[in-house]
Amino acid sequence: MTFDDVVDAVRQRFVGSNVYFSPSDVPAGLVIPNEWKDFGLGSVSASKFPRAWQMFADELPWVLSLLDLCLIGTAILESDPIELLYIFHDANGLYYYTGGLPLDTSRPLGTKFPFKGKVSEFYQGLHNGFTFFPARSMGPQRVEDFTCVADLIDEEDTEFASKWITLLSNGAGDYLAVDLASLDHDKGVIWWHEEPLEPEIDMNVFEVMNTWISIFLEDTQPRANVISG
Repeated sequence: MTFDDVVDAVRQRFVGSNVYFSPSDVPAGLVIPNEWKDFGLGSVSASKFPRAWQMFADELPWVLSLLDLCLIGTAILESDPIELLYIFHDANGLYYYTGGLPLDTSRPLGTKFPFKGKVSEFYQGLHNGFTFFPARSMGPQRVEDFTCVADLIDEEDTEFASKWITLLSNGAGDYLAVDLASLDHDKGVIWWHEEPLEPEIDMNVFEVMNTWISIFLEDTQPRANVISG
């Protein structure tokens, strides 16, 4: 597969939407966040993705390794709002993650989402959501997709989960959630839908996120094994 093949395949997958593979392709008037300026297909030896990811090298080491070794490239997907498209390849062919616009630091998140710590830095400095396309799972969700875990529990007394806000879905009904009542803003809860009253508490949000994503994407192929020429 060549980079030209990648471009053709992506355009076919997102037919009806404008996809831009380099800053020079972006039409005048379409505002791209500064955090995303260095996007594109890159080369076999190096991928292009937002430098802001490096802020999370300690928290998400497997994800950073994936971006370094396996990411084929990034592109701007002109949706409403625009998203940054991450292009990968596994045994089944190309697959995609989408990253949403970083939240404006001047835009209040509201009382329901008073995130602080590194979680807040991810949303405000990099992406409002970074998820598998089109399921919008297996990555930090968009703010607009957050749910209170208490609303997912079919029991009369759900007060214990009233401060747990979903952060990541595994696509099978289970969630990693942020505990808004915790003084440690990077601590969370794993909620299993088959054992709704037996959550795993006091979990490191980024450690769980890194592990779940690594399991889900373990078959991703190195870029050097996919791209020729």
